[in-house]
Amino acid sequence: MYGQLGYMDFIAGIQKKIQEKTGLLCYDTAPENALAPYYMAKIINKRPAHSKTMYMDVLTVWIHVIAEPLASLSSVYEQLQGLEEALTEDIALPDGFEVIVQSNTGIEMIKTEEKEKEHIALVYEFIVCHGLKCCN
Repeated sequence: MYGQLGYMDFIAGIQKKIQEKTGLLCYDTAPENALAPYYMAKIINKRPAHSKTMYMDVLTVWIHVIAEPLASLSSVYEQLQGLEEALTEDIALPDGFEVIVQSNTGIEMIKTEEKEKEHIALVYEFIVCHGLKCCN
């Protein structure tokens, strides 16, 4: 089978894993009235990475860690660690798609938002196989 993985299916797999393992909500876009702490996952890049035998894509995802207002750094780091531990397990994708590599590539930014909320963006790369090439 050769098909393209839907962006919403992919993000839904990430959100489900994070919510199951951390107990915190994970949005694609946080509503204005969202109460911290929570996570937000956004696909920022998708590029082909086909091999000789497989059709694959590399998806780069920023996962934003939004901490409670005035949270201590230790609680922010606990939330960050919870995310990292949650994503040590593969995310579930629809039939016909498989995560080949799922890796944390590091922290992209740390900043303090309005109302003193800490905001950390962690970058993950996922290599997803979506079909095998046939040889004659």
